[in-house]
Amino acid sequence: MSEKLTLLPHEYPDTSNMILEDDTPLDSFINEKQQRLLTTVFYSGAEIPINAPFIVAANVGLFSHIRDSGIVPDVFLSLNIIGSEEWWERNVRSYLFWEFGKSPDVVIEIVSPTPGNELGSKFTDYAQLRIPYYVVYDPLQKLSETVLQVFQLHGSSYIPKNDAWFADFNLGLTLWNGVFENLNGTWLRWCDESGNVIKTGDEIAAEKNLEISQKDAEISQKDTEISQKDAEISQKDVQIKQALLLAIEMGLKLKFGDAYMGRLSEISQIENLKLLEALA
Repeated sequence: MSEKLTLLPHEYPDTSNMILEDDTPLDSFINEKQQRLLTTVFYSGAEIPINAPFIVAANVGLFSHIRDSGIVPDVFLSLNIIGSEEWWERNVRSYLFWEFGKSPDVVIEIVSPTPGNELGSKFTDYAQLRIPYYVVYDPLQKLSETVLQVFQLHGSSYIPKNDAWFADFNLGLTLWNGVFENLNGTWLRWCDESGNVIKTGDEIAAEKNLEISQKDAEISQKDTEISQKDAEISQKDVQIKQALLLAIEMGLKLKFGDAYMGRLSEISQIENLKLLEALA
């Protein structure tokens, strides 16, 4: 993880003349969705396998010192820091290292159709900022044939990492084929140690709704089956009753002749099959 800074609050520089926001991001719909997928999962009720406070953001400037012009990663994750309750205050609207006490732990750059020095100046800049992990996601393969490259800080520079698992904070990245916001494609997603993607709150809710719908369908099917069985039983009862009434009619006629046949209409009102059976 990134190292804590030791600057005391009274040593914080005056940032009144620093340009911390310039509203310059210009991304495609795809990049915007990808950035949101990487950030929203942390704040949407998902089951994140890390036990530490964090900040995850997209297109927010990083500033390491007062003369720094800043660098804006597509996405960054910073652990073991608690976000401010007053986000409108100037000193926390951007990520000032001395305010938050450390550099981010991971920065992610998503290569657009027009590459932005992801393996050039940014590669060097992030290393100078002492950010432990640098991820370059190149879905269109503009930089190389490798879609996902992960680098780890070693000394003062980055070296390639063979995987996208960050054991320091029990989280990783993986490529996932599926639908996000009605768009089917390959997406970069956070995952657990087994490579299972961390589901967003919407995905969790959709799965629960599907389970409820399936259970409702099962209950409805069982109700239908019970109704069918009840109907079958009722039909059998009708057939048995008809047979018993016929037996009673024949018995009355044989034993008493037509004199007692008027009672048959009264007997036919009896629903108790055992009583009818006894009469028969």
